[in-house]
Amino acid sequence: MSTHPIDETNVPGQELVIEPKSSIWHGALVGLIPLGLLAGVVVITLLVTALARQLVAGSGFFVQQQTALITLIVGLVLAIVVYAVAIWRVLRHVKIWQQDGTITQANAALWVLTATALITVMPVVLAIILPQHPAP
Repeated sequence: MSTHPIDETNVPGQELVIEPKSSIWHGALVGLIPLGLLAGVVVITLLVTALARQLVAGSGFFVQQQTALITLIVGLVLAIVVYAVAIWRVLRHVKIWQQDGTITQANAALWVLTATALITVMPVVLAIILPQHPAP
């Protein structure tokens, strides 16, 4: 018989979950998935653009320009879609981890997603802040 007024086995609330250190790494790696997919789509887009320019090299400058523009626009749209879907799936995992009580894993994924967002936005911020044509 327990000397406590409330028996510890019948305390309502969330159970104490002891998470291994590998769960932090697992959460961080899952959080890096959108950045990896974005980098992969960018590399593939650049390779396809270079290949398309080589295929139409004899057709003239304007055809090369049109081909490069079309492949880059398609790659940009594809990158946006892949990035958005990957973030949505990672946030679904985070929600499930939070409901299961693996808070450390969820927090690691959220921190890495924050870093991913900062890395993704940084070129845009630099383009806005840094002048394109310096004053004389």
